[in-house]
Amino acid sequence: MLRRAYAFGVYVIIIGVWLLTIGCAPLPKRIAATHLSCEAYPKLVDGNLATNSSLKVKGFVEKDNAAYKHSSRYGDWIEGKHKTEALIQLDTLTHVAYIAVHPISTIYRLTVDTSTTEIANEKLHHFEPVRSHKIARSENGDVIRIDIDRPAQALRISIYANRDLAHATREPLSGKTKMSFEDIVIREIRVYQ
Repeated sequence: MLRRAYAFGVYVIIIGVWLLTIGCAPLPKRIAATHLSCEAYPKLVDGNLATNSSLKVKGFVEKDNAAYKHSSRYGDWIEGKHKTEALIQLDTLTHVAYIAVHPISTIYRLTVDTSTTEIANEKLHHFEPVRSHKIARSENGDVIRIDIDRPAQALRISIYANRDLAHATREPLSGKTKMSFEDIVIREIRVYQ
């Protein structure tokens, strides 16, 4: 009985070693911060979790109830954008396995687009969206992981902002309410290959 247990243990070890050497893919490794750049928010990819980047949203929501004459409902109009974007450039075309976003702010929706060419002019650039079966969100500073699994030289991270309810202003003459968006604070975005 002891011989059988010993033989079984040896077989398990042999199979385990075989799987480790033949059947397992190498673990993704982090791309060094020296190979990444973000012109608008350089601290976003500096490799230091102690620094923060505050991504600004250039837009506001205007609420007006003039369209609803006999109702207390308001209509919403977004002026500008209700999201903020960060463009991250890699040194060379690299196969990106995934990115890890380390936020401080609560994020309800985050999307990623990739490009295989260097960013020269954002408006004339072709980005392909990364499709995911889940909505990328983070509450209480949880790290967001987005699987990319394709070659990329540029990444566009888009984060949809939350309304800043604490700083809403009401215009006395028109009765309209203007509400800005909260800035998004992120410690770091790390890219893995």
